[in-house]
Amino acid sequence: MKKITISSLILLFFQLSIHAQCTENATSFGNNDRIPDYNVSGDVSITLNAPGQGITLDLGGNFATASGPDIRAFLVNSNGLSDTELANTKIINLENIQFGLVGNLDPNTPPASQNGAKTFTIDIPEGTNIQDFDRIFFYCLEFDQFWDFGSFTPFSQANCNVLNVEENSFITTSVYPNPAKNVLHVSTNAENNSTTRIYDSNGKMLIDKNITDDPIDISSLVSGLYIVEVTSAKQKNIEKLIIN
Repeated sequence: MKKITISSLILLFFQLSIHAQCTENATSFGNNDRIPDYNVSGDVSITLNAPGQGITLDLGGNFATASGPDIRAFLVNSNGLSDTELANTKIINLENIQFGLVGNLDPNTPPASQNGAKTFTIDIPEGTNIQDFDRIFFYCLEFDQFWDFGSFTPFSQANCNVLNVEENSFITTSVYPNPAKNVLHVSTNAENNSTTRIYDSNGKMLIDKNITDDPIDISSLVSGLYIVEVTSAKQKNIEKLIIN
């Protein structure tokens, strides 16, 4: 059996303690019938990050569109409009969140600068319901010109766990004393039915207690580095512990 190192154990628990991001791929580009050269090709995805960490737009390395002086990317609420109606609606008249500049205003920059991989992460404006948005819009602000848009499945509680987590619901934990010797105290905001587990550097669980069992007797543990894991019904949190 492959030995689990302390670093991989920490990484595993860290991944478990963070709610998974939700990613949707934008498809069905090619909606500019008047100027087909403006249509977008390549990979475009939108990611709703953990609470408080905003939303991310990723343009793949194969992303391409026609050159323009001020092409910007927006998240848009189509609000029931047809694709044809959307293509003929000015961005100012649509509920939108701006990601940023895809093209370049600098005339000395080669026109192809808007092509290729780019990543934008922005905060979600206060009071905005992210579940209402379903289009990635590309628009030239300088010419007030529609470029193209793609569709994605709106985020919802059914397809995105992030939306089922309140921002203030994350577990916070502290262990003390640290380094410790005979007893350990665990202070946390986790529910009373949560558990405290202590693992050695090989990933072996040595102690399994209810969070209300405090202090914890660790006199049987030898000197070394350990992992303290606090687990509630929804989340995990870990702390490193040194025993002298």
